[in-house]
Amino acid sequence: MYEKQKKDIIDTGRALYNRGMLVGTDGNMSIRVSEDELLITASGVCKGKLTEDLICLTDMKGNIKEGPKPARDIMMHLAVYESRPKSQAVVHAHPPAATGWAMTKLLPDRMILPEITFNLGGIAVTDFALPTTDEVPVAVRSALAGKPSCGALILANHGATTWGQDIEAAFYRMETLEMYVKALAVSKLLGTQRYLTEEEEEKVNRLIHT
Repeated sequence: MYEKQKKDIIDTGRALYNRGMLVGTDGNMSIRVSEDELLITASGVCKGKLTEDLICLTDMKGNIKEGPKPARDIMMHLAVYESRPKSQAVVHAHPPAATGWAMTKLLPDRMILPEITFNLGGIAVTDFALPTTDEVPVAVRSALAGKPSCGALILANHGATTWGQDIEAAFYRMETLEMYVKALAVSKLLGTQRYLTEEEEEKVNRLIHT
């Protein structure tokens, strides 16, 4: 059952692991397979070595319907689906640059790279929430409510989460986020950043909506 979706999760986990965007048993992924059902990776397993039996089926409240114990971050995923009801997949990882960014207060609130607006629609940032606790979905909902068009989330002192119409789109957003943070770090090493002017930002926004 849901063989294609399980394969997509397995392939994405391997890609994230091979790209160094998660290590050990870090991270988790999910796909919404119906109005009331969710496939999500099991708790405490390496996402680079997933098999079908390490993916479980739950309802949209996190109750297990089939398979092993789901990822402890499942409430984070459910909060994203609630806040972004058109999304069909969620990826949570700890890419080194984005996670390093999450450990700072150097989060720009101005547009500096048009591709971030094109591909992500912006980046939201949560307040700190104790991982795997009920604090996380509360922080996620609050951050996403303030950035209705964003497609990526920085979890303070934790990692990153992205979503999309399928798991491939969510993975690409994670790649884009990590690229952006690396590029931003290089610009800071060089000693300056060129933020877009208000006029340039307006041009980018008009292009997106044409």
